[in-house]
Amino acid sequence: MNLSKRKSPFVCVRILFLFASFILIFSSNLYSQKNDIETFKKLSSYLQTYIDYKRIPSISAGVYRKDKIYWLDAKGLIDLENFVPAKNSSLYRIASITKSITAVAVMQLYEKGLIDLDAEINTYVPYFPKKKWKLTVRHILTHTGGIRSYKSEEEFNSKMFYSTTRDAVLTFANDDLLFEPGTKYNYTSLGYSLLAALIENVSKTAFENYLRRNIFEPAGMKSTRVDRQRSIIYERVRGYEKSPDRRFINAPLADLSLKVAGGGLISTSEDLLLFVKALFDGTLISNSTLEMMIKPTFLKTGQRINYGFGFSLSDPSDSLKWFGHEGRGTGFSSGLMILPEEKLAAVYLINIRDRNLGNPARDLIQIIKGKEIRITKTLADHLFDKYNSFGIDSLLFEFNRLYDIQDPEFNLSIDECVYVGTALTEINRISDAVRYLRVLNRRNPNNFSILKALGDTYNKDKNDGLAIRYYREALALKPDDSYVKNMIDKLTKK
Repeated sequence: MNLSKRKSPFVCVRILFLFASFILIFSSNLYSQKNDIETFKKLSSYLQTYIDYKRIPSISAGVYRKDKIYWLDAKGLIDLENFVPAKNSSLYRIASITKSITAVAVMQLYEKGLIDLDAEINTYVPYFPKKKWKLTVRHILTHTGGIRSYKSEEEFNSKMFYSTTRDAVLTFANDDLLFEPGTKYNYTSLGYSLLAALIENVSKTAFENYLRRNIFEPAGMKSTRVDRQRSIIYERVRGYEKSPDRRFINAPLADLSLKVAGGGLISTSEDLLLFVKALFDGTLISNSTLEMMIKPTFLKTGQRINYGFGFSLSDPSDSLKWFGHEGRGTGFSSGLMILPEEKLAAVYLINIRDRNLGNPARDLIQIIKGKEIRITKTLADHLFDKYNSFGIDSLLFEFNRLYDIQDPEFNLSIDECVYVGTALTEINRISDAVRYLRVLNRRNPNNFSILKALGDTYNKDKNDGLAIRYYREALALKPDDSYVKNMIDKLTKK
């Protein structure tokens, strides 16, 4: 026997150990993959249920997890008239998520020592006139500068084309500030146009080009771009709204050149998660700069504002510790939620601006955490199905049935219930609106919103006596309400 060819017991033990380790790792990977597949199914199932319950045209969504883009999916139609299905590559208007990208661009200049956050804005934008009070870059980043927001829905959906950032800024440059900077909070997209001007003047680069070279390319965001209304942009999604009686309608035409830096980009869920990855990796700004951006703002009064530099922040009472942004643009809704401690993020893009949409980004994160999610249906959608098919008696019967059982599948908040009545008023079904609102009033006596809605309905019907009666009942509940006061004064002076 050749003893030299026999393996040492130690070698045999080592081989057995390596084999056992291989089996353990292989089994662990299989278990992990199985768990991931189950999670993917839950996330995609949520999207389909969300579309069905909320009655939206489409949704694109994604999750960043385990240091990578973990999951992406898109469901529904991005063009209802031509039955075009949503894809992961579909380009949605991201609305105010744009502000987060603009703020990061500003902070890149700060890191290079090119700007002082506490310097007056006209130091960097000389054509913006000095104001009564000192207005700084920091004030504009945090919406505490007193710059006005839109004057009207028409300005929100502006159709005017501005060929330069300067032209856009000059639309509000000569307006007075609403208050002393640092004393109040007033959310404004127009203020972010001023930050675009700062970026252009300091970097000597057009805003769009700066974003492409310093944000999009480093982060690998290949699809994100300015939403130019006149350009032909392949895979751009169409935006929608709902009429008062809850039918899909095309969103108004809007040119976003007034507010490119505050809400004028289009992107994909994948690109926005690549933006998140670049923030986590320190590709765009340092971790210390990001920490600066996601600290709450404090007014001179000491009041805390849950907004940093271009990012909304979680309330201290929130169980989730996050930063991110939501957006509501012409025909679109969006949301990005980032949990820095867990390196977890979720995003959603929807091609409709509507009420009662909830927060799908938060829901997706909760699903990742193993929580059960309940999506509520929109009461108005359901009741107007009945109304449009069978009339007011059917609507009232169904409303009473749902309200009696407090059906958990529906949002039965007072605001949602009142909306049905105001929608009937808006489409000039006055007698039906009165019948419905009176039923609602009997079920919820002494409710300000219901009484105000009854006053508005009778006022539209030119029944001054009953309008004044209900306005006065509403005023008794809220003596300082300026709208109701003005309506009573207007009607009593006739």
